[in-house]
Amino acid sequence: MKKQKLKNNKGITTGDIIISIIIIIMFISIITTSFYNYYLSTQSKTRRTMATNALIDIIENVEMMEYSTVDENSINKLIQGFISDGTIPSEYNINFTLTNYNETENNTDKLDLIKILNVKVSYILDDKEETFEITRLITK
Repeated sequence: MKKQKLKNNKGITTGDIIISIIIIIMFISIITTSFYNYYLSTQSKTRRTMATNALIDIIENVEMMEYSTVDENSINKLIQGFISDGTIPSEYNINFTLTNYNETENNTDKLDLIKILNVKVSYILDDKEETFEITRLITK
């Protein structure tokens, strides 16, 4: 009888190592992408909340002013005060328009009892500009 030569299958081959490295790289890329997307989602919600809070702070403080003192200069001072004391972070760009209702079309014969305040905040998130805007009536 002839003796058969048996192969020893106890070692790791190069093919096994390559396949395991490819599987590890795939899992790492999936996990990294998931964490990055989670970070962007959380950051987006946080920035949107901060923008909303900034708008609300501005509108509430304008509403507390006496109606006759509400003008573009007083609102500019209010916004600059919020930026300088850190209430509104400097990376937020705040724009506003203040319109007297009796100066709008077809309302010129009305009394000066209402002002329309439109406040818009914009910021950059993930190389995109995000904007959020609120319009509020200021009454006498």
